[in-house]
Amino acid sequence: MTKLFTSRAGLVVSLSLGTLLSCCIGAPGPQGMPKAGNGEAAAAVPADPWHGAISEANRASQLAATAATATQWQQVAGAWGRSLTLLQTLPADDPRHVFSQRKAREYRQNLLLAYQKAEQQGLPRAFPALGSDVLDEQVSLYRAYVAAQGPPDVLIVGSSRSLQGIDPQVLQQALAVEGYPGLRVYNFSVNGATAQVVSFVTRQLLGTDLHPRLIVWAEGSRAFNSGRFDRTFAEILASPGYAAVQEGAKLTLQAQAPLASAPEDLAEASTETAASPETAEDSEGAEASEPVVEDGTESAEESEEAAEESTKTPDDALEIASETAVASYGTVPLTPINSQGFLAVNDQFNPTTYYRRFPRVRGQYDDSYRAFRLEGVQTLSLAAMTQFLQSQGIPLVFVNLPLSNDYLDGARTPYERQFQRFLQTWANQGAFTLVDRLEEWRWQSHLFADPSHVNLYGAREMARLIAADRRIPWPQAESPDEADTPTEAETESSDDSPSVGE
Repeated sequence: MTKLFTSRAGLVVSLSLGTLLSCCIGAPGPQGMPKAGNGEAAAAVPADPWHGAISEANRASQLAATAATATQWQQVAGAWGRSLTLLQTLPADDPRHVFSQRKAREYRQNLLLAYQKAEQQGLPRAFPALGSDVLDEQVSLYRAYVAAQGPPDVLIVGSSRSLQGIDPQVLQQALAVEGYPGLRVYNFSVNGATAQVVSFVTRQLLGTDLHPRLIVWAEGSRAFNSGRFDRTFAEILASPGYAAVQEGAKLTLQAQAPLASAPEDLAEASTETAASPETAEDSEGAEASEPVVEDGTESAEESEEAAEESTKTPDDALEIASETAVASYGTVPLTPINSQGFLAVNDQFNPTTYYRRFPRVRGQYDDSYRAFRLEGVQTLSLAAMTQFLQSQGIPLVFVNLPLSNDYLDGARTPYERQFQRFLQTWANQGAFTLVDRLEEWRWQSHLFADPSHVNLYGAREMARLIAADRRIPWPQAESPDEADTPTEAETESSDDSPSVGE
């Protein structure tokens, strides 16, 4: 399995700096008023932009002296960005112009440093820890994505093979070409996710306001082997987040009060109430009840607090919510997963050189197929998930992802054939639409990052293949306005995406 935590120093920092610059030093607003980092117009444009730039730079320095959280470092970056905006408005014939451009170089470096400091603080968890940093990151990213874009039309789920196996941005573009413009796609895949994990996330964790219109489950046989120990789900069972779900909590856009129990108490409670992966999947948490108001009066103190809350700006509310989440649930380290939940892996599998660095594991020694059994807890989780999605009117598409010829040896192939028959049986019963691509690129190793995971080139091609599959009941955009307005991903060029033959 390829490593998730790959180096991102060059590309990600450059992209993030570009994003910050576009947000913080964008085009001036009406009447020459540059936009502040929080999207609001600055108080006023000084008569002399130079003095305004120096004032913002001084403010950035003061904020940096006490910055300790990601939100505070983002405010530092916003001040540096506004300073850069003002420096750019200085006319070329101003005698201070050359000097201002030299100062702009320094300020850009300070802006980059502020971003790096913000990133080092980690991503605030939007939910109590669920036993997996990647799952916690996806939970926080997905909630933020829905808050900004709305629920996705298509949600991709699965394990690491899916995480780096289908590029959601390319899928959006390809669907537009196929006659489905304006669709939003997010990849909510997690390393080590089995059928139990996917069922838990879909049925128990996500609130209805985060539900997609169609789910693409991109996976393989390993996630359905009930004969092997499900390490990922076992870690979820022992987590504070699982205990919170059992108490009725769900991931939702609605503000939730921090749980009263300490994380260690929740973890202890979860181990007492959930003894094994086999029994936990069937337990459903009750819905959290609304607070009861016994009378229509409120105290003077409550009225004063309400008045104070009403004067807070959206930026203040965002900062408070972020700091509350950090204080309640902590932070999670950031990975190269992008804003649509996708992990791009550039490695190209070359058997000649790959096995000089990594041992060749034959199928008979592969723990993923140990005690291979498709009947059991994973199949029960599949049944629970398909029944739930049918009750919600959400179509399910299962994509059996490709494997390389090096992986499909004499020991693994019979198990994979058994899994194909298993999937076809479920598809014939109407549980899902089956797209079997197991041997699509068996001999095309350049589309793989390792023997069982495709790389970013394979992820792009898989997205195009799926988009063109007429068996899949893709939804239409919810309104003509959505179809006419290109998404952010659609506006980006994909000319650098190589074709299968490249």
